[in-house]
Amino acid sequence: LKTNSDYSFADAVNNLQRLDLSYWRGLVSNGTPNLEVITAPTTPAAKQLPAGHIKQVLAFARNHYDWSVIDLGRNITAGTLSILDVIDETYLVTTLDVPALHQVKQIINVLLDAGYSRSQLRLVLNRTTKRGDITLDELEGMLGLPVFATVANDFGAFFEAFSEGRLVDSSSAPGEDFTRLAGKIAGVT
Repeated sequence: LKTNSDYSFADAVNNLQRLDLSYWRGLVSNGTPNLEVITAPTTPAAKQLPAGHIKQVLAFARNHYDWSVIDLGRNITAGTLSILDVIDETYLVTTLDVPALHQVKQIINVLLDAGYSRSQLRLVLNRTTKRGDITLDELEGMLGLPVFATVANDFGAFFEAFSEGRLVDSSSAPGEDFTRLAGKIAGVT
């Protein structure tokens, strides 16, 4: 979305004493209607935030939004593990590339070993094609999770949306998949 902001999630965590709706509105970017974004910290030092403070910011956000989506990155960290108790569902997004599948399998194992419930994990396949080397049944058997949703590969649609800083067109194949995925998450058709 090419969100431009001088502030990040770290600003919210580091200013808990000031965290009210007015301060929050100054931190988030809302260039897309009905969507507010607060960016991740960009420096390694800012990414080392106290878990208790992160939970307080997440609790604050939950009180002000119907839905909160948190991008936890590509790896499981101690910080990630410490906030699992406040995350309702985790969507693991992967491609069918061997390294990506290996990494998502490791993440699944770490989450399960940490006591996170398998019933809270949702597997989303990104950049899927009509023909694949592996079937969904084989993949589900390999990863131990059912495929919750797939998103079609349409490099042109993604490139255009990214370069223009907007969401992918809802009439494109991935746009239709995102619409189905959002409906499935929300429990609506």
